[in-house]
Amino acid sequence: MVGSGYAWAALMFALGLINLYVANRYSIEVWAWFISVYAVGAKVVAFLIQYAVIFVLMRRKLRLAKSTAAPLPP
Repeated sequence: MVGSGYAWAALMFALGLINLYVANRYSIEVWAWFISVYAVGAKVVAFLIQYAVIFVLMRRKLRLAKSTAAPLPP
């Protein structure tokens, strides 16, 4: 979980730097497209990757816990 927090922080920092670059180098139309499509899309993709990774890790952890648990008495 800590790693995903660092990944989100890095993503936000990178998007901020890219946003500054695009805002200073290109027209307002290009910047508006970037901020509304690219920045939002990057966050959606990052969320889906994080969801899939956590889902796989939790399934693996639950499966391991189930296989090592003591059987219930009859």
